[in-house]
Amino acid sequence: MTAIRIIVDEGLRIALSAVRMAVKNDIIVGALGEHSDYDPEHYAAMARHELHLLTRQNEEYALRVKRMRKELVKSRWTSDLTDDQQHDIIQLRLRRRVHEKLADALKVVAADDDKVARLVQRAQRAASDEVSDAVSSRLITLNIDRRDPDYEELRAARTEVFLHIDFALLKLKHDAESDVSASDY
Repeated sequence: MTAIRIIVDEGLRIALSAVRMAVKNDIIVGALGEHSDYDPEHYAAMARHELHLLTRQNEEYALRVKRMRKELVKSRWTSDLTDDQQHDIIQLRLRRRVHEKLADALKVVAADDDKVARLVQRAQRAASDEVSDAVSSRLITLNIDRRDPDYEELRAARTEVFLHIDFALLKLKHDAESDVSASDY
């Protein structure tokens, strides 16, 4: 495997992780902040949008690096290049190729419905895990000792909080299960 391929593969993993995180955060905000239903189509469109943004960004970087290299190569005619400058020319060419290939790889992912769906499903699972962890932490802080003199007074409020948490968890679990069931067909 060539050095460029290794760099592009690593860049693609990083880019997909960033997209997955953006989708995960949007799922959490949608579920908890906006009380919206989980819509895989909406999140697939968001993932594609993020992929297209990263594609354009890498295309712009490739053009910028190409211009930088061209300027450095032009200076060859006015003076001799140092070893460092020659090395820079090689590195700029490599960077341009990496950005171009990464942009192409991102386009391929954005165009593949199955890859986008898997990305969204992984984001949904991560969102569900994160919410579940936060709920567990919250429940631990709500723990009140029965021997506490205010236990009975606080019991009704705690019960209501538990119901809201249980309903939210059931909804997340139901949304996740119905999405997985739908993707099986």
